[in-house]
Amino acid sequence: MRDKSASKFIKPNAPNSSAKDMHKVPSFGRSISASSIVSVLGKKRKPMEECKPLVSDEKWDGASKRTSMSYTYKQSEDVVNQKLRVWSKYFKPIVSPRKKVEAALNLFRELLSKRMREMKAESDFKSGATRAAYMEVAKDLQWERKWVNIDKRIGPVPGIEVGDKFECATELNVIGLHRQFQRGIDYVMKGKQKLATSIVATGRYANYMRSPEVLVYIGQGGNPRAGKSEPKDQKLERGNLALKNSLEAGTPVRVIRGFEGSKASKNMIYIYDGLYVVDKFTQGRGEFGKLVFEFELIRIPGQPKLTI
Repeated sequence: MRDKSASKFIKPNAPNSSAKDMHKVPSFGRSISASSIVSVLGKKRKPMEECKPLVSDEKWDGASKRTSMSYTYKQSEDVVNQKLRVWSKYFKPIVSPRKKVEAALNLFRELLSKRMREMKAESDFKSGATRAAYMEVAKDLQWERKWVNIDKRIGPVPGIEVGDKFECATELNVIGLHRQFQRGIDYVMKGKQKLATSIVATGRYANYMRSPEVLVYIGQGGNPRAGKSEPKDQKLERGNLALKNSLEAGTPVRVIRGFEGSKASKNMIYIYDGLYVVDKFTQGRGEFGKLVFEFELIRIPGQPKLTI
């Protein structure tokens, strides 16, 4: 016959037990005294010091006192929260697009400088190998997802302003201004149509400014200055086709202009000139006697003037 004293313990299935009692966590309910000789199952047990509860029944000003174990946990939690608040001051996510671009450029230049020092320290270093270093560092950053403005877009790029200068063409890829390592015309697919996003105008082609607001840009391909190939007629494909489609669609094109740097560095400096629209498209004989495409682009009014 079960001891009646067992009835004083709450049974989850008892009809008189409230919902609050049913969901009470055992360790925070009324504790079982270590001197009790009757268990919940009605069997005798030996007194054990280890049966002391984590929360005692001692009262002080109407509140339960937590044991040292519970207090230590709370103290550790407060320390962690305090450290998180301190760390958050130094590891806040970069929200400003301008700051993101600056951070990506600084990281690229820092790693490139380090890589160049390593290459020059090698015994078999060749001056022509520096170009490989630019590509290597850029690809490493891309793999680590440190590039910004990843998606190709038509129009302005967040964080980049007219007049911004860049030390090499590879930087244009890292910040999303122009996503071509070799070719001067970048484009994006819109449906089944190629539309130009940006062009880089340098001295490798017979590009020239007809006026401060009008750029004459020669299409890509068939130019021995841009490679070791023989002069060829240009084809209406890839970037050339994208520029023609932009003329018909009336979409803006970003223009980056390249200028020769100092004689000591022999590097080309790139400057973002702003947004242009393709106004004309013709075909004729180029400087090497082959057919080339000539695009006339007009600078969109209202942008800051480029001072060089």
